[in-house]
Amino acid sequence: MTLPVHHDATRYNGSTSRARLLSMLNASWMTQAAAVAVQLRLPELLAGGPLPASKLAQAADCHPPSMLRLLRALTSLDLLAEAPEGSFALTELGTHLRADASGSLAAWAVLCGTSSWTAWSKLADSVRTGQSARKLMRGSDGFDHLENDPEAALVFNRAMVDLTQPIAAAVLGAVDFTDVRQIVDVGGGVGELLATIVAAYPRMRGVLFDLAHTSRTATDLLARAGVSDRCELVTGSFFDEVPHGADAYLLKSVLHDWDDERCATILRQCRLAMPAQARLLIIERMMPSRYSCSPTDQGIARSDLNMLVGPGGRERTESEYRAMLDAVRVKTIRVQGLTDSYSVLEAVPA
Repeated sequence: MTLPVHHDATRYNGSTSRARLLSMLNASWMTQAAAVAVQLRLPELLAGGPLPASKLAQAADCHPPSMLRLLRALTSLDLLAEAPEGSFALTELGTHLRADASGSLAAWAVLCGTSSWTAWSKLADSVRTGQSARKLMRGSDGFDHLENDPEAALVFNRAMVDLTQPIAAAVLGAVDFTDVRQIVDVGGGVGELLATIVAAYPRMRGVLFDLAHTSRTATDLLARAGVSDRCELVTGSFFDEVPHGADAYLLKSVLHDWDDERCATILRQCRLAMPAQARLLIIERMMPSRYSCSPTDQGIARSDLNMLVGPGGRERTESEYRAMLDAVRVKTIRVQGLTDSYSVLEAVPA
């Protein structure tokens, strides 16, 4: 390969667009630095106040000079602050890396720096073949791998709780569940959304329906929320059957995991389970028909590619969701924006 010879270095020194692109290309280090901080439990070690690098290295069983380099890198990201005497403290931004913090993103940071990191490295293969990295590497997509990997399941389920919390609160503010006596969260993970809704309606009973790997964490979460006496855990696959007879059914961040054919199967199972008066609530990002370069659209684009390399699904537009529902005789009656670019699409049997 012959490298080009550039005679005019000034063309590059002042290039704003080149610097912007370089920043994008180098951004991967930020993900890894944040993920490693969580893996080394630095946010928890600093929860009681500032500590010097030497003590943090000792507590985390790390090479002291390398620990100092990591701490200074985290300082450059505003996750830590370094005092004049050399101690380090969590910043407001950094507190979100504490597992026990309100608005925590600790588990999501680890997920992005580990299993998702591996999947993203196969993006070119997924674009060439249309198959997910999981399919290419393991022979199957979806979430079956979590059934046999308790540690990976724990990280994944905790990450989903962290991401669901603000959306669950927004759903509660946007949807009136007064007439709902029983609600089923289809593919509801460990139950953060279900627990939030059931806790707000004392006469409501809930069913959490998902694969077995969610059960243990779900039991603990529902108990902490004070709703375990009103919630039932049902294990199964939504491709085979969904619990029948409820007043409302939730599908949060489920359909974007799957291709159109399998989404149709999930929706058909929900339709078969729904009484005439039941409601179906689909909570997903609504992809624009045409992307801009706004942070919102970038977040949706990232999620769309993440679905490509991960479970094998994709993000969709509102009109695509409406068409999918029409195909299984479910009529959309309302779409309302929530938060973090999510919307709730409410539908009833046609």
